[in-house]
Amino acid sequence: MLKMISLLLGSALATQAQQVTLVSPSSMQFTDPVYGVTFRYPAKWNFGAGNEFYSPVSIASPDSLPRGVVFFKDDAGFNPYPNTNLSGAEFVFVNRKASSIRECSALALQGEGNAKPLAAKTINNIDYVHTKAENAGMCHQVQEDVYATYRNRTCYLFDLAIHTICAGVKDNTRAITNSELAQVEANLEKILSSVEISDLKKD
Repeated sequence: MLKMISLLLGSALATQAQQVTLVSPSSMQFTDPVYGVTFRYPAKWNFGAGNEFYSPVSIASPDSLPRGVVFFKDDAGFNPYPNTNLSGAEFVFVNRKASSIRECSALALQGEGNAKPLAAKTINNIDYVHTKAENAGMCHQVQEDVYATYRNRTCYLFDLAIHTICAGVKDNTRAITNSELAQVEANLEKILSSVEISDLKKD
């Protein structure tokens, strides 16, 4: 069944060059041959190409749509903590043209003006600028960790976003605990640690 889903997704995405394939019973792989990006994500998660939540992520815009979005969502078939105020999480990949690493770094510092730069990180041999942002409205909250790397006049942006709602809005739910939230963050970071960017020319 998962293999059939993989084939159907691969066919549907052919016009956009992106591909999604099953690599193990528990893991899917996203591939974007145009920009040389691959990453792996849990097979229980969903694949999309647009905004799936009330609060959109800061790295996407009408003129810079995501190349790939993998997510889980309370109303989309899977949520590891269904009786909490966690509504879902997503890993979003966007690429944008940039003339320098400074311009790329500025693209990571968006998020309603409240994004904060954190220490740079090297993950899987890729050097990233790292920023953090939070946004809230109408009892919906989004927490974002944005990682950006610059190659070949292109800014590769990866957004690790966690979406919650106000505790008590839904019946029979509670606030997600810090340890549960940390596990969601760890799952997103695991996806980031699998990112590879190949066939890149030197700047």
